[in-house]
Amino acid sequence: MKTSCLMMICFAFLLVFSTGCKSGGSDEKNAKEVKVWDYFTGKQQELYHELVDQYNQSQDQYKVVTEYIPFNEVKKQLSVGTAGNAMPDAVFLDNVDNASFAAMGILEDLTDKAEQWGQIDQFYEGPLSSALYENKYYGIPFASNALALFYNNDLLKDAGVSEPPKTWSELKEAAKKASQGHTKGFAMSAVKSEEGAFQFYPFLLSSGADLNSLQSKEAVSSLQFLADLVKEGAMSKEVLNATQDDLARQFAAGQLAMMINGSWNIERLKEVGHLNYGITFIPKDKEYASALGGENIAVVKGKNTEGAWDFITWLLDPERLETLTAETGVFPPRKDLLETSDHWKTDQNLKSFIPIMDIASARGPSKDWPDMSEALQMALQEALSESKTPKEALDKAAQKVDTLK
Repeated sequence: MKTSCLMMICFAFLLVFSTGCKSGGSDEKNAKEVKVWDYFTGKQQELYHELVDQYNQSQDQYKVVTEYIPFNEVKKQLSVGTAGNAMPDAVFLDNVDNASFAAMGILEDLTDKAEQWGQIDQFYEGPLSSALYENKYYGIPFASNALALFYNNDLLKDAGVSEPPKTWSELKEAAKKASQGHTKGFAMSAVKSEEGAFQFYPFLLSSGADLNSLQSKEAVSSLQFLADLVKEGAMSKEVLNATQDDLARQFAAGQLAMMINGSWNIERLKEVGHLNYGITFIPKDKEYASALGGENIAVVKGKNTEGAWDFITWLLDPERLETLTAETGVFPPRKDLLETSDHWKTDQNLKSFIPIMDIASARGPSKDWPDMSEALQMALQEALSESKTPKEALDKAAQKVDTLK
């Protein structure tokens, strides 16, 4: 009898203890998980994780779990993940890939949610267009950047150039004058990767051409101009293997008088301290042009759409977006933030990018951009290496692009 009573008391104690443990963690256990893939590193990763923690503490309906996927692995992992069950609920994408994954049926149509949100008109047209596929939203712009001309004031002055070039002819003349010894007057990234297509795109657009007119005299003139820079010693043939980060290092070391690069490298140049440089529009032929870079955040089809959307709209609140973009050398895609925040107006180099962001064009946007990009990369490589004339290289690129239409 005593043993039986003792057992009943112990059982009752365990039951009460167990119930107490469950009620204490019920909110966290009941929260629906939202897995988000990102490729952030350094300061951007640190700030992003802080915001994720804030979101998780601000409500108990959803719990965001972050997973780091290297930038060059995101496309592969998304493609492979469709064959299994390893897909996230939301994913940060290079904005140029948004349309391609939408066409593959991987991303959720967010059009109704975006329109009901009532804030879509606060986004710049360029970044917003990169999230569209067949006139529907399959993502939301998260951060933006663009390309500009970086110039070393001291090196240009020493070469007898009083102000940065505004036109192609002025660029060639200044670059030839500034090419002295181990210093080259000008450089762009012509590497066989998306970076090469990204950097060639502004020159193509400035000529008055586009992807639908690669065989035009305007398109040929843009590639001929760059090939002539190499032939005439104003730009090194080494640009065929140089990434944008490589150019930033050379510029910081005083080995380049001018380069094409993006706002994300401003922070790197600040580390040099003594560098006297400025930023302006890429010199033009017919009109100023730049290429838009950055990332969008998208929702994976058939996953936790409600939870992912709740997090996205929370994260893209102007105040939080400013926290995440202000210290990382990128620009918010929201007009209401970029035009009112003091951060991008007080830093002279960042301020120089504001009018450039306004004219920057999204690459494509097209579901076939990866193949189009490869065609541009090859044309650039072939023309600058002199394995083909600019006309031959672009004729070949045009044939590949035509097959995609």
